[in-house]
Amino acid sequence: MTYVLTHHKCASAWLARYLGAYARMNGLALFATHLSAHLPEDAPEVRLLANASYPFLAGRIPGGLHTIRNPLDLVVSAYHSHRNTHPTEGWPQLAAQQALLRQVPVEEGLLLTIAFLERADFHPGSVGPLHALRHWDFDDARFETLRMEDVVQWPTQRLGARLKAPNPGHLLPPADQHSFAAVAGRPAGQVDAASHYRAGTAGQWRDELPAAAILYLRGHLAPLLRRFYPEVLDLSP
Repeated sequence: MTYVLTHHKCASAWLARYLGAYARMNGLALFATHLSAHLPEDAPEVRLLANASYPFLAGRIPGGLHTIRNPLDLVVSAYHSHRNTHPTEGWPQLAAQQALLRQVPVEEGLLLTIAFLERADFHPGSVGPLHALRHWDFDDARFETLRMEDVVQWPTQRLGARLKAPNPGHLLPPADQHSFAAVAGRPAGQVDAASHYRAGTAGQWRDELPAAAILYLRGHLAPLLRRFYPEVLDLSP
């Protein structure tokens, strides 16, 4: 079986789409959950844990592919999604957060978004993505960490090849069917504030995050940034 682990705003919807296609093409069962402390009782071959929590998983699964995103871009994406487009049904915490974000200027809203993403009670049954990233053991070799930015740009090479390695006969979804343009219906970089797939380009934090937010994220996520996104630490706010 294959575990694919990710977090809110780290391509979780894209991964569900790609893995769903992969499973159908190869006659496999796919299990997906947004709960941080839940595993399937049966034995589906592909398992997507969309709000993965290392402390819960470390002693329960043999390992997996772990997809992350530049935390600074994650905050920007979450702010726009939470304020404008994300459904709130069944998510009272987000409903309250959305009401707050619609009352304050953008800079204050981005700071409130950081606080929300760091909550352990981010969602009923799920920890926030910044909380999860701060508590992940990136030295645990059982979990291979992949950058979302690479996975969505080169799905066959970055994700598909790893899915296929233990199963050489498996088919992979065509990459062009899972590009930003195919999924969103417009070119990457063309912003649509009303779309779940708002922009499709990395690095938007440079233009949108206030200096205090950049300094905070650099300070509290320095080990992750140093390992996976060193360019963030090399730039001044």
